[in-house]
Amino acid sequence: MKTQYNEQHMGAAYGPYGQMTQAPQAETMRIDDVIVRTVALVAATFVAAIFTYSMVADGIANNDSDAIGTAMMLGTIGMVVGLGIMIFSMFKPVTNPFVAFAYAIGQGLLLGGVSAVFEQQWPGIVVNALLATILVFGAMLALFKFRILKNSPMFTKVIVGAGIGIFALSMVNLIASALGVDLGLFAAPGESVSALQWIIAIGITLWAAFSFILDFDMIEYSAAHGAPKKYAWAGAFGLTAGLIFLYWNLLRLMSYFQGD
Repeated sequence: MKTQYNEQHMGAAYGPYGQMTQAPQAETMRIDDVIVRTVALVAATFVAAIFTYSMVADGIANNDSDAIGTAMMLGTIGMVVGLGIMIFSMFKPVTNPFVAFAYAIGQGLLLGGVSAVFEQQWPGIVVNALLATILVFGAMLALFKFRILKNSPMFTKVIVGAGIGIFALSMVNLIASALGVDLGLFAAPGESVSALQWIIAIGITLWAAFSFILDFDMIEYSAAHGAPKKYAWAGAFGLTAGLIFLYWNLLRLMSYFQGD
């Protein structure tokens, strides 16, 4: 996702005796700043996920419905918090670390509980989805680094337009599910998968992978043009949100293969 900011060009001023002085410079972001913050956010997501994953796994093993219910309640709260922050990020870059961590922890709580359910049905699927997420992210980073894939105005329009469509589709499906209506867009674990569901799952997963190009381009551009350091959080938030979204979709896609 592109982050806009106002560049402040700090010009030279002359002192009373003709001596040149430089106005104080705002601290600018570096790519290393984004990396450190991304690692911290991903770690927070992972810790939160382990918490609810353990609760659900133990609850299933011990037939403890209270533990499972508590984990799912935490996951629901995390989903609501994450959704609210994601909608907020569409209008304003997330540069506040507390907001970024709230998103990471909230998504982790949801991710852990759901992952435990998938793992119970298909042992090994969570590890495979995690490895696939890392491999896809690494592949997209390499493609961008070696300029095999580059951002362009047309590429941005396609990715942003598709992203709006995916978000709208997800919201319609979420509202319909809350009303007890199954639109048949996504298959539940264990259900047979229709051709439409395969197409949607593959399309969204591809979008999740290619959207990293926009994140990499934004981070590179912002660092090169002296964006304020606070925008390192925006870059880290974008990468973390992208990794979480990619994992969700790879997990779903892998469950489709298992279901068939």
